[in-house]
Order: sequence, then structure tokens, then C-alpha cells
Amino acid sequence: MPETLWLSEGGEEIQKLVKRVASARRVVVVTGAGISVNCGIPDFRSSSGLFKQIQASHGDVVSKGRDLFDASVVFRTAQATRIFYEWMTHLREQCERAQPGVVHAFIRQLADRGQLQRSYTQNIDGLERKAGLEVWDPHCPTTSPECVPWQQAQSIPLHGTMDRLTCQLCSSSDTYNAVAGDSCSDCMSRSQQREQLGRRALATGTLRPAVVLYGEPHPHSEDIARIIGHDTRALQGRKRATHDVLLVLGTTLKVPGCKQLVRQLAAAPTTTTIVVNNEHVCGRVWDNI
Repeated sequence: MPETLWLSEGGEEIQKLVKRVASARRVVVVTGAGISVNCGIPDFRSSSGLFKQIQASHGDVVSKGRDLFDASVVFRTAQATRIFYEWMTHLREQCERAQPGVVHAFIRQLADRGQLQRSYTQNIDGLERKAGLEVWDPHCPTTSPECVPWQQAQSIPLHGTMDRLTCQLCSSSDTYNAVAGDSCSDCMSRSQQREQLGRRALATGTLRPAVVLYGEPHPHSEDIARIIGHDTRALQGRKRATHDVLLVLGTTLKVPGCKQLVRQLAAAPTTTTIVVNNEHVCGRVWDNI
């Protein structure tokens, strides 16, 4: 069972951890919604988080706030879909206004010092990019000069990003210039071309935020698994004379995929795992970590 240190009580021990991070050869960071709260973006699970806000506003549509991020619920009825798009549009506006916080600046500092092996984030707010980190975008065409290969990417968004919209029908994507819920321009263009040739019109898809919802397969799971595997081998391949650090910041580790990620990265014998969170992280979350 790991040791819990409170910031107000564990001064000496915390200083040792700070020194350990500063002297680490490589640092991997896993972050959650807690690091963006001070930037003006609500978390999901706290008493004032997004789930509670949604439940208070739309309890007649969803039994709990989490349902509005469940693919089996939000696309079941036109009303639920409309509310989902409204909330995501509002969240997108918050993300656009927000600026990186101290944790984002800290991760950037790790990168500048050459210590950052990788930063994995569950967040969809795009603040890592604003902080100046090289962010992997699986939707970006490889021919684009803005495309960052995963080998060079400093930040990996695990659950997608609010920076893009994708078509539910043809899977084409674009930056967030349109509005969630609009018809896909690529689908409409292909359909119009067919009609001009006297052929039957094609179905037109709807644009949705390029984020992964509960209950739906991750469209880029194989790519992310490849990146995680690379970083795991990098940590496990270190000589025992050196040490690495895994920082888990602002997350309760309740999402199974994130918990598995931490377990895998923490397995290296020369890696120290440090979890920093405002709420207590305990119990079975720590099994095999």
C-alpha cells in the first residue's frame, strides 16, 4: 500500500520527492481533469463538476450527468443528442478562453530540460498545445507540415480533443470551424457531385466533437497502445544506476484505461510513482501498482 503525504504535514518527505523528480533521467506524466480546474475548466466528478451540473439542468433527460458522455445514451434520442451538442459547444468555448496553468507550465519545463519521456492526458481541453508542447494528432494528415509524428510527440491526448470535429458517417475531420451537430461538408459535397451526374444522393453525416465517449470503441486504440508500449520499454530498459519518475496528477484513476496505463508504466523497477490529487486516491485503485 502506498504512503499518503499531506502537503501540510509531509514537508521533509515531499522535498525528497521534489529532488527525486528534479534528478530523474526520464519523467512520464499522466494527467486528469484536476490540473485544468484552476484554468477555468470544470472537472467531471467533484461536487461542482460537469456531471453534477448536467444532472441539475437535465435530470429529466439523463439519470446521472455521466450519461451525457455515454454513447449509448446521447445518440438514443434527438433531445439527448441536442443537449449533448449544446454542452459540448459550451465546453469548447470554455476551452478556447482558458490558458495553461502551473501544471502545464511544469510539464513544459520538463520537456525543455530534456526529462519528459511523454505526457499522457485524459483531458480534451487542448491546453497542452497552448503550453507549447508538441501534441500528437491522429487526425492530422501526415503530409501536413503541422503534423507531429508520435515518436516526436511530447503529449498524447488519450480521449481525443475539442480542437476537432469528426463526421459520424464518413469519419472525416476538420478543425473546430463548424458547429457540433452540423451536417458534414464532405458528405454533402460527395452527394452533390453524384446528383449532378444524375445519380442518387448519398446520406449525409453529422459532425461531432472528436472525443471518445463512454461505451464506444477508441478509434485510435492501436496507435496509442504502440506509443505506450514504446514508453514502457524505454522505462524498463533503464540501468539500475539511474531512476525514472511516473507522475500522476489531478486524477482519481477511476477510468479503467488510465488505471491500466499507470499500472503498466509503474511496473519498471527503477521507476518511482508519485500521485498528486486533491481527492484521496485509495483502495482497489492501487491494486498491483
